[in-house]
Amino acid sequence: MTEYKENNREQPEVTGSHEGPNSGGVPAVEIEAQPAADQEGNSEAENPSAAEPEQHPLRVYDIIYGILFEPVKTMKMIVQKPPVGTTVIIIILLSLVELLTELYTSTRGGPSNLGLDLGMPFRQAMDFSQALRAAAPVLAVLGVLFYFIKWFFYSALLHLLAEFFGGQGKAKTVFTVYGLASLPTVFFIPLNVLAILLFPSSFTAVTTIAGLGVFIWGVILLTIGLREAHQISTGRTLVVIFTPVVAALVLVVIGVVGLMSVISSFIPTTW
Repeated sequence: MTEYKENNREQPEVTGSHEGPNSGGVPAVEIEAQPAADQEGNSEAENPSAAEPEQHPLRVYDIIYGILFEPVKTMKMIVQKPPVGTTVIIIILLSLVELLTELYTSTRGGPSNLGLDLGMPFRQAMDFSQALRAAAPVLAVLGVLFYFIKWFFYSALLHLLAEFFGGQGKAKTVFTVYGLASLPTVFFIPLNVLAILLFPSSFTAVTTIAGLGVFIWGVILLTIGLREAHQISTGRTLVVIFTPVVAALVLVVIGVVGLMSVISSFIPTTW
């Protein structure tokens, strides 16, 4: 009996173990640590942004390349964090390069055939071309200033119209998207130089066709950007973009018809 009691005293007592038919002999330490892991998992599930890496700001090269060749992916990243300052710098530099290009083409005789293309008589066409060439620097500067004014007001108008159609975006996002949608003009600049050097007689026709292509490209980029900025459908985005254009055309037609009717009322019936 004494040996049996001594053997029982020498055996270590296991406390806190949970040995049941379904436990598998899991120690209590592991069972107690499980809720903590569950709490960490729940906290990550409740706050998924904590597990996602922070998006790095886009570089100038990334913005230009992405807008031109990967517009959907790039516009989605731009909408999350609009690079307003970078966009303004890009557009200013692009406008300066475009201004210098306009000055160069005007000195090389870019608009020399514009009067003839418009169907004017030869003498009047030459006088018109000389006057246009002399005014080209002033017109180029005014064009750059007009673009920045249009950029501000037209982007604000697009933002208001997008909100009217159920959009949820911000004004600075639309401002950034509208500015970056003009990036295809970067291809228009070297085309102007090549056209004046290689096709001087067809300069107006070449630049008109190229300008139409750049305009369509810009509308596509603006549609993608505005759609991602306000989270509306493509159809509603197109309605938002073309509503001011249609309204302006209607006002012009009404103004011309009204002006013609007023002038006709003062014309004698004997004419």
